[in-house]
Amino acid sequence: MAQSSTFKVEDLKQWFKNTVHRFPNLGLADDDPEEPYITQYSVRDSELLDIIRLSRLPTLQNDLIFIDGVMRYRVVGAIEAQGVYVPLVIAHLIAGAMKLSNRELIPLQKKELISVVFPFTVVSKMLGHSILPSGVSTIEFSRFGSLFRNSNREIIFSDTTITLGEYKDQNGQFTHRPLISENELIASSKIIYTAKNRVKELLRTLELHLLIETSKSVKNELIIIDGPIAPLFKYIGLIDPNLKGVVRDLHDTQNARIAYRILKNTVGVVKKVVKIPESLTINFNAISGDAYLYLWTRLIEDQDAEGREDNYLTTYILSALFRLRGELLTENYPVFSPTSGLIRVDVPLPVIMKESEWINWITNNDEEVSDQGKNNIRQIVQNIGRNDLTTLLNTIYSLRYPIPSSTPYRNLVELYPIKEVEDWLKSYLLSKYELVTLTMV
Repeated sequence: MAQSSTFKVEDLKQWFKNTVHRFPNLGLADDDPEEPYITQYSVRDSELLDIIRLSRLPTLQNDLIFIDGVMRYRVVGAIEAQGVYVPLVIAHLIAGAMKLSNRELIPLQKKELISVVFPFTVVSKMLGHSILPSGVSTIEFSRFGSLFRNSNREIIFSDTTITLGEYKDQNGQFTHRPLISENELIASSKIIYTAKNRVKELLRTLELHLLIETSKSVKNELIIIDGPIAPLFKYIGLIDPNLKGVVRDLHDTQNARIAYRILKNTVGVVKKVVKIPESLTINFNAISGDAYLYLWTRLIEDQDAEGREDNYLTTYILSALFRLRGELLTENYPVFSPTSGLIRVDVPLPVIMKESEWINWITNNDEEVSDQGKNNIRQIVQNIGRNDLTTLLNTIYSLRYPIPSSTPYRNLVELYPIKEVEDWLKSYLLSKYELVTLTMV
């Protein structure tokens, strides 16, 4: 059967006792607070549409809703397979939304998951029997969205033998790609790294579920999600199999209409910019007080980048790149890159297009933008959408202060309300010791 809310912590403890070797040192956790270095790449398939001067708005016109997620994972033990001890990871994930109204942040809702992450299929094959709990299947073959009928912490199992999402094979069929083979089970670092990326993907799926639920109830409020917009939709089929076409086939009018209703009030703020338009790399020193608005002219996807979602860019997202707090560059630690402090605001085309315009455009420009498609977007940006875009970007820019109390890097790129959502969710996050107690009888 599929994942079920009847699988409780007591069941997890008993399964762990019968199946997993516990680590005497309580395992490894994600305790390193350092910000990772970012490798950046230039992208040719991009076109500069406009340069918009930024200024702070005296007041925000409407309420704003912010969505973010937090996670903590831990290696809690290992399962032996023909003399090889394969590490097992347990993670706690929370996604939440808060509303900014009259300069006050108000919690709206949150969703939680406990995830057991392991290469179940390949290890079960080596052992000759399934090591999953009786009656439970992994999330890769279940309906993710059915888990949220109540607010309890649901327990799910995820199989890193294969990808979470499906990809087109040589025959054009969608299937899960293999990630871990029998020969790779001795590589503990790869097992743990793959599990960490899977937890990130599950968190993004949880955020997408919250985004879809929130978008159904908003009218004029803008939803600002932490991170890129496009990669979220890679996982929409996990929430509802009937929505798989929203990412797979936007040439279809009905899929395009569903996507429009989800995206029309949503933007993403990316604080770790990996892909940079090639034309923007010529003179970074000019980026001061201006937002450079780009169109990605074809679908850019790195199928080997499991969990590295910044490698995924789509044609239906306009990206505005600017420095959020450029005046702080000299106040922080020495700047090693001229791109320091750069953020990217992802604006889906439905934000500035009517539904009929969107459907006519996306059904012809889903994977690669034609010359006519470029002209259409340029006309919309210059004539109709520029005022909306300017107001939207100035709204983001107006959230520069107060500066969140965080790391030097985040002080340059993180919105204060997003940091507040993160802190609120972290107050509910299980500690590394509490994660271990989930497995102790």
